[in-house]
This record gives sequence, structure tokens and C-alpha cells, in this order.
Amino acid sequence: MHRESNVSSCVRQAAARLRESLELVESWAGEPGRRDEAFQVVAAALDGCVAALAATGLWGPDNRLPSSELWNAVGEILCRGWLQNQARIKPRGYAGDYEMLARIYANRCCDDPLGKHFDRYFQQQDAPQAVRNRMQMMAQWIAARARQSRRPEQPLRVAVVGSAFGLDVGAALRLLGSEPRSALWISLLDMDPAALEFARQHLAPLLAPADRLDAIPTNVFRLAQRRRLAAPLANTDLLLCPGLFDYLDDSQAAEILRVYWEHLAPGGQMHVFQFAPHNPSRAYMEWLGNWYLIYRDAAQLGGLAAHAGIPPTATELSAEPLGVDLLLSATRAV
Repeated sequence: MHRESNVSSCVRQAAARLRESLELVESWAGEPGRRDEAFQVVAAALDGCVAALAATGLWGPDNRLPSSELWNAVGEILCRGWLQNQARIKPRGYAGDYEMLARIYANRCCDDPLGKHFDRYFQQQDAPQAVRNRMQMMAQWIAARARQSRRPEQPLRVAVVGSAFGLDVGAALRLLGSEPRSALWISLLDMDPAALEFARQHLAPLLAPADRLDAIPTNVFRLAQRRRLAAPLANTDLLLCPGLFDYLDDSQAAEILRVYWEHLAPGGQMHVFQFAPHNPSRAYMEWLGNWYLIYRDAAQLGGLAAHAGIPPTATELSAEPLGVDLLLSATRAV
């Protein structure tokens, strides 16, 4: 009980300090010359708030209740930040939906005078930058494999599982001329039909022929239990999984890795991303965004591959440039 009282007191004090700073910035409304100063005050206030909350030592589900206390105290101001509010309220049922990812990809901020400072702060976090990094890497991998393709009679099959909203694939297509594009067959698997429709609208005009796009609504968490759901992955040359493993327990993750590996074509590659425990944005994501991930370090990620039956000689562990989002790559022998 004493522990809970101390945490509640910490949250109340952090909320009060945060409100004081944000109300100061609000009082500067209509003074465009203070725009940069306003952002610096907002950023310092959020930094201080997050640091105080992280000092409680509460992580994951343990901070859900005190996080709601913070929002009860100052949520009517925090909600003006589109990105942190979208993560918090989860209108599509989960935090990293396609609308969120599209704004992260474009590094876009909302128009609300105070909200745009929140969004700018959000976009400067390491986690969103890591997401942009991995999307750029995915685009480069797709473009590189398309250029290397030497099978005009057989398309290069690329699959994206989860977070399949298509802007990273679109970036790859824009890097290619018409001939390399015609070598591709794109399969997108996602649980959100709206994300797939968003992808279809962006990608169909870029593909030649346009019918080489399969946007498949499916339960990507059940690919191992219901093998027929994984049928679209058969003979995949390049399989990309950008965000799914952040929400899978070890058993699920290993079994889905096994499915991916078994469905690769000879010479096929897969790249699976996984956020690391040292994610510097974790406290902000959890306390303000109610955004909880399952984290793994490199050893744990490699252990999943071994449990899935992927030969150690076929795997490689790395990360996107910030080192926040780890990367498991595996190549099947020709």
C-alpha cells in the first residue's frame, strides 16, 4: 500500500509540473516568434515527466494503472498530440496502425498549435526513427532483389507480413524502372483490411502488371496453428516482417519463424525485426502512449531461430542503424 501511495504521489507531482509548463506554452499562443522556444519548453517538460515516471521502476503492465492516473490529470492537454493520442486510444484496436505508421514514415505533425509540439517530440524519439530506418531498409532490399532477378518467366515473390500498409514497398517501386518492377509479385498479409486497402490504392498504379499485388486480410498471429493461412507465402523469395514479433510470445514467435523458413524458395531470404529491451523510447511509449511491446535482446532473438529449426549458418543478427530495432535475417540455400 505504501508503495502504491508513493507511485501515485509521483504521478501527481509529475502531472502538475507537466501541466504548469504546458499552460505556460499555451499562454504564448499567437506569438510565432516563440515557436522554437515553445517546443523546447514542451520537450523539456515531457523529458522531465517521463524521467520521473520511469524512476518508479514500473514497466509493462505494472504501469498501466498509474499511467491512467497521469492521463486523468492532464489528458485533456496531452490528447492534442495526434500521435501520442492515437497510440493511447487505439481507434483501430492497436497502437501501431497504418495511419500511425504513415505519419511516422512521412515525419508528419498535426496542425494543432500545441499538438504539433507533442508530435514533433514524438517523431524525434528513437523508436519512430528506428521504424523509418527499417522501412528504408525494406525498400532497398526489395529494389536490390528486383534488379538482381534473372527469371523473366517467373516473378520474384516478395511478401510483407504485418504492418503491411505498403509505403515501404511503394518506395522500392519508385526506385525501380518499369522492367525491374515487372519482375515482382507482391503479397501483403495483415489483419487490418483498411491497411491493405490503403496499400492497394498506393501500389496498384506502380505495379506492372497491376494484378501482381495480393493484399490478403488474415490472422497473422495464427499462421502456425492454421497452416492454410500461410499458403500465400509458398516459394517466397523475400519475406519481410517489420513489427509482428514485438507482440508475440516466445512460443508463437518460434513457430511462426518455422513457418516463414519452410515457405522460403531456394535462395530465399527473410528479414524479421524485433525491438530491443534498451529501446530509449520505452518509458514514453508506455506511460504516455499506453504502447506495450514484447522486447528481446539479440541472444533471445537468435534463440528463437534455433528453436524454429533454422540452421545457425543460415542466420545473421544485426539491427537498423540506431541499434534499437534488432534484425534477424536468414537465407535458405539454393
